Amino acid sequence: MSTLPGARAVHHIAYTVPDLEQAVTFFTEVIGAELAYRLGPVEDSEGDWMTRKLGVHPRASAHIAMLRLGPVTNLELFEYTAPDQDRARPRNSDWGGHHFALYVDDVDKAAAYLRTVPGVTILGEPETIVDGPIAGDRWVYFTTPWGLHMELINMPAGMPFEETTSTRLYLPEENWDDHRAAPQAAAPQAAGPVDESVNSNPFNRKVIEEFRANDGRVADFGDVPLLLLSTTGRRSGVTRTTPLVHLERAGRHIVFAANGGADAHPAWYRNLVAAGTGTVELPGRRFTVRPEPVPAAEHEELWRLQTEQDANFAQFRGRTGRDIPVVELVPVQGPAD
Repeated sequence: MSTLPGARAVHHIAYTVPDLEQAVTFFTEVIGAELAYRLGPVEDSEGDWMTRKLGVHPRASAHIAMLRLGPVTNLELFEYTAPDQDRARPRNSDWGGHHFALYVDDVDKAAAYLRTVPGVTILGEPETIVDGPIAGDRWVYFTTPWGLHMELINMPAGMPFEETTSTRLYLPEENWDDHRAAPQAAAPQAAGPVDESVNSNPFNRKVIEEFRANDGRVADFGDVPLLLLSTTGRRSGVTRTTPLVHLERAGRHIVFAANGGADAHPAWYRNLVAAGTGTVELPGRRFTVRPEPVPAAEHEELWRLQTEQDANFAQFRGRTGRDIPVVELVPVQGPAD
């Protein structure tokens, strides 16, 4: 029986991250989380609510995302701006140091997968503890592209510590996706725009709907030109539609895999390269495309033009040491439908 009246379970864990888009993309596309909702900005421009309720600077502002992470865990992510923000990341040995662990069936296999993800660092090699209360525990630490410490662990039942206590640690019996609702049979659809129903980003869904309803115009982007790019997930096999700022130059459609300046390539780019084709939607037309890397000699001029039409791209480029791919979406002969 819990000492805390009415306690039932841990509802969520929360982390503050430097870039919310980067973190949501990592957890949904690499780890397999589901985005439940977003909030923000959470702020109080004149009063002290932020200090009284959250213990931060009164002029702090936060954007929040809540994710479902496997069968039993909810994960809340915060991106703050604050006048007194400390951006130093504590080591595990520092006060406030932290990490969280993912239980996996095969630590070595999971680590090998993460080694293929840009920006992820595996700290050494997996190892198995051979003596003491958790002999048989196999584990390895890794860091996310923004530096969060995480762990892969496999700790089977029957640990030596169980011989001296009746306390048992939680061991997952569910599969990662057991909590998901059973898929509904898809109703027949007439040929038309690619279904973006699996796009887990509410902002993107809003942009897509507004783009299609207003002949490509989206209020949040003003005169910045957009296109919709639909790609097939290299693991899921489902279609995801992503709105992208694009540069049209001499009839060429150029896109930049900036990912908001994150240290990992965006999912749409990885899926497009893996599949070899995607679908572009512009007002009044849709067509199949293939990705073609733009020669490096053209990059600086194209970046200059892109930042002229959307100044955010200058910031994106400055946030990462990653070589951001510049890609021409070359039409493939034949209609998309």
